[in-house]
Formats: sequence, C-alpha cells, structure tokens
Amino acid sequence: MTAPLAEERLSRILDLLARRGTVRTTAITEHLGVSGATVRRDLDVLAQRGLIRKVHGGAALASQDQRYSDRQQLEQGGKARLAEAALTLLKPGETVYLDAGTTARHVAQALRRTPALTRTLRVVTHGIDVAYELNGECPLYVVGGELYGSTYSLTGPDALATVERYAYDTFLVGCTSIDPQRGLTNSNLIEAQQKTAIMRRARRSVLIADHSKWGHTGFVTFAALGDVSAWVTDQAPPGAREAFEAAGAQVVEAAAVLS
Repeated sequence: MTAPLAEERLSRILDLLARRGTVRTTAITEHLGVSGATVRRDLDVLAQRGLIRKVHGGAALASQDQRYSDRQQLEQGGKARLAEAALTLLKPGETVYLDAGTTARHVAQALRRTPALTRTLRVVTHGIDVAYELNGECPLYVVGGELYGSTYSLTGPDALATVERYAYDTFLVGCTSIDPQRGLTNSNLIEAQQKTAIMRRARRSVLIADHSKWGHTGFVTFAALGDVSAWVTDQAPPGAREAFEAAGAQVVEAAAVLS
C-alpha cells in the first residue's frame, strides 16, 4: 500500500501531465524535488493503475482527460482536511454554491458529518457526486446541462443560464492551477465560463486548493487572485501568502484552523 506522501507525489505528477500532456522524467524530478529513482517508481505505480503510459524518457497520460474515479483515489486525506477547514468559513443560513470535482465531493461529505450546520444551508451545485452526497441533508438545487465526465459535472449553455438566475452567499470553488500573474485557471473552457458566472453572482468566493496548484498555469483563466475572499489550502508555498494577501484575499491553512 502506498504511503500518503507518495500519494501526494502521484497526484502532483498527474496534475503536471494534465497540463503538459507528455513530460520527461527529468522535468518531473525537478518539479517534485526528489530523485530520479523515486520518480521512476512513482511512474511504475501510475502505469500499473492504468493512469499513464510510460514513453521514452518520460510519461504521458493514458487518456487526455483523467477520469474522475481515478482522481478521486488520490490524496483523499488531504482533500478531506481542506474540506473540513472550508466549513469553518460558512455561516448558518447561507446559500452556498458548491463546485464540482473530487475536492467538492469531500466538502459535501464533510457537510454530511455536520448536520447542525448543513440543515440550515441552501446548497446549489452542478456536481452529480455532490448532489448524491447531499441528497436529503439540506435544501438542494441541482443545475442541469451536458455531462462533463472528467469532473462529473453538468455544464453548457443551459447550466450557464441557470446559474446566472440565482444569488449566492458563498461559492466554494476549485481550480486546476494558480499563477500569480494569470490568476486561477482551469483546463476546460466551458467549466471556466461557468465558474466566472457563479463568482459574479456570489457575495464571496472561497478557493479550495492544495499547495501543489500554486505556480502553474492551466488552459483558461477564470478569476484573478483578488476575486476570491479566501484561499483554503494545506500550506502556502513561498510567496503565495503574500500574493493573495496583497490582492486582498485571506489565506487559511487547514492545519492552523483544525488544530
């Protein structure tokens, strides 16, 4: 069984491959700050799971869109801690828009474990798994649209029109990458447009993303750092806290609020 630290490396390798498609082993070694032997063992694990293809000198994703079920297996403990920390920012009686994706599902599971808060909330989502987790737990509104299988989310023109009809107190949002200049980025254009639309309708947006997302750029920008009120993370890399706070956003480290 793989140790949690190794699972974090596997998740970061998959994120890197999702952004670049094919990556040389030397680039992964430099990105993670570990030995080549460690990277080669990690790539063997990912290949055995069917998530990547080993190519000469590096690796490529087995498919361009990494399956939701595969991503759900990685870094579950870390995502659960981020979810618990995010809940400390919610207030009873709020209308909360919960993003789609594996981290959002952990937030939904955390909400199930805190019924005293959850029963006071109204939750809106375009995430199928999020809706499944919260069914019967609180007033729940599910946005309809075309299924995007990589994140189990409902997107497209119908979904976009629906999210713009409502108003939200808090939007709990995820991202593919965070760049100090380009801001919050996503790998899918339609999902990025949907996130931007929800942020326009929300009183505040709270980003939930671990430290490995910092310093990278995805396909399309959907918000600047200052468009979120807070960033919930496991730990802030060097320069990240200063960049968010300079933009007017609070940085919440999970370990600090859960200790």
